[in-house]
Amino acid sequence: MSELGQRLKQAREERSISLEELQELTKIQKRYLAAIEEGRFDALPGKFYARAFIKSYAEAVNINPDQLFDEFSNELPNPRKEVTDLPSRSERTKDKSKAKVTTNRSKFRSLIPALVAGICLVAIVFGIWVYLQNNNEGAEGVPSGDQEEPFEEEINVDLNDEPPVDNEDGTEEEPAPEQDINQEEDISDEEEVAEVTTEQQLTHLETQGNHSYYELVGTDQFLVDINYTGTSYVGISNGKGNTFYAANATENDETMSYDFSEEEEIEFNFGASPFVELRVNGEHLEFPIDTVHQKVTVTFNPDVD
Repeated sequence: MSELGQRLKQAREERSISLEELQELTKIQKRYLAAIEEGRFDALPGKFYARAFIKSYAEAVNINPDQLFDEFSNELPNPRKEVTDLPSRSERTKDKSKAKVTTNRSKFRSLIPALVAGICLVAIVFGIWVYLQNNNEGAEGVPSGDQEEPFEEEINVDLNDEPPVDNEDGTEEEPAPEQDINQEEDISDEEEVAEVTTEQQLTHLETQGNHSYYELVGTDQFLVDINYTGTSYVGISNGKGNTFYAANATENDETMSYDFSEEEEIEFNFGASPFVELRVNGEHLEFPIDTVHQKVTVTFNPDVD
């Protein structure tokens, strides 16, 4: 059993709270609570919000979670370690490109026999046609040297040229410029790149009481904007207990903007959430529950795709 788990279990037993009762208080399954007491953090459903489970446990037994995190920081799981073994985005892109090139080459090679057969068939048909044409000329009874070839007027017509159109004033109207096909391809490529680079995911993990947990992945930016339509208390802090803002805000205040790209976890505490509009990287975060006072914790994992 870890020292952190022993500390939490001792506090629970001093208050005569069973694991079943603690499960009702925290909305965390009993087996996860037991795993925390025994220090088996790998049994939890993901290290990125194991800290949230421990924080809920500590608050339920009246222990300050910030002090607990500082005291047992060496035992707490680090959510960033989960993604250290994953290949980088550039490596995965290279692997996908190699696989795509290999697939294209295989498809081309499989088409070679069909192309060769098609060319041979065209050559045979052309030979038969030439043979029949020569026989028809000989059957007419006129020597080939005395045959009079019909007059053919050579007319060169450029199908791409459009005839000029006369305007009302008698002048010729210039033909409409041809559409640049390369430009259309460039636009399509830009749209395709825009679709591929849109990878951000803001996922709701769970809600415990009035506290909701989210995970932000697929982006290396964590930008927050907060607007107000009324008066509300606002508290903003990170997972280490550092406070960025703690005061009342009104609709007369300007938009609060923060760059939390260097943080692992940010907690928002709204005293009157109906008057608050929270946006993460421009995406409106809809509160999952209908309550006035609620908290929102966002865990930031920029290395997860």
